[in-house]
Amino acid sequence: MERLTRRRLLIAVTVLVVAFATAAVWLVRSQGAYYRQVAELGGADLDGKVVKVGGRVVPDSIAAQGSLQTFVISDLRGASETVEVRYAGIVPDTFGPHADVVVLGTYDAAAGLIVADELQTKCPSKYEASRSPTPRASPTQ
Repeated sequence: MERLTRRRLLIAVTVLVVAFATAAVWLVRSQGAYYRQVAELGGADLDGKVVKVGGRVVPDSIAAQGSLQTFVISDLRGASETVEVRYAGIVPDTFGPHADVVVLGTYDAAAGLIVADELQTKCPSKYEASRSPTPRASPTQ
């Protein structure tokens, strides 16, 4: 009886590990922590597919009409390629010219356009160590 119980436990653990690994792979492929650069859009067959792209907002490219934001992002690595982004939703407070952004949406290769469902800004200065203020003199008693 003990041998049968061990075998069942081993099978159950194996099934759980395989299910967890499959879920992790699916999640990384569908959402993923990785995002593409703007320059990578042209080299792949991504037309009509959902893409996650990082870029820098080009100055003077932001146009707002109600909740619809239209702007252009350039490649973060300095390549000359750009792509237009249309996003209808609330933009983060740190969004603006020169902001580093990550957009998730459907790519239209012919139009050079991403219709974004999600927009996130990256703010490196927010996470840099701040300079410590000059120490105050401790009060004497």
